[in-house]
Amino acid sequence: MTVEAVSQAPNRAPDNPSPDRPVAPAVAPHTGADDAPLATPEERIVFLRHSISFTESTIRAYDTKSQIAMAAFVVSMNPLWSILYATCAGVAQRPIVAAMLCAFIATILIYGFVLWPIKPIQDLIRNIRSKGLFYVHDPKSAASTYTTRLKELSVEPELAAEVLKLSFIRGQKGVRFKYALWATVGFYAFVFITFLMLRDCR
Repeated sequence: MTVEAVSQAPNRAPDNPSPDRPVAPAVAPHTGADDAPLATPEERIVFLRHSISFTESTIRAYDTKSQIAMAAFVVSMNPLWSILYATCAGVAQRPIVAAMLCAFIATILIYGFVLWPIKPIQDLIRNIRSKGLFYVHDPKSAASTYTTRLKELSVEPELAAEVLKLSFIRGQKGVRFKYALWATVGFYAFVFITFLMLRDCR
């Protein structure tokens, strides 16, 4: 009885396929990126809540930094004035000191400008179906209709509108705080120039 040997090697495509037998196109490896599942409505709401919380904490951080920096700036004026007075006893009568005082007050006002309330522009949410139920601007006028409007609430657009508003406020506070820091640097440079001009007390 004869047993035929069967080859275990996979069948190999011919190097020169005949025109009558088309070759199947190569299949690219599947990465799975296009089939990523989209977020569910619950996941989107959780994402928006985290975004609101993070943005609010950043806004509070800018306010805290501005208050600390303003307090440190005011306190730093005492040793600077002592140095100027030690350099020239009649420094208070010089016109340049009046200019330095104006720069000092202007820098404090710039720090206070960081804390000034910012009104979000309405163009941010003109394409969002938001009814403004998350943050009520005038509670007295909305008291009679708020409950009725709440029954038609769509949570996701309301949260999305608040994320855009808070992001706008955060960006504005960041710019204002940067201006306050540059004003502080400019004031210290002005004090240094004043010291050089008054060191001979002329």
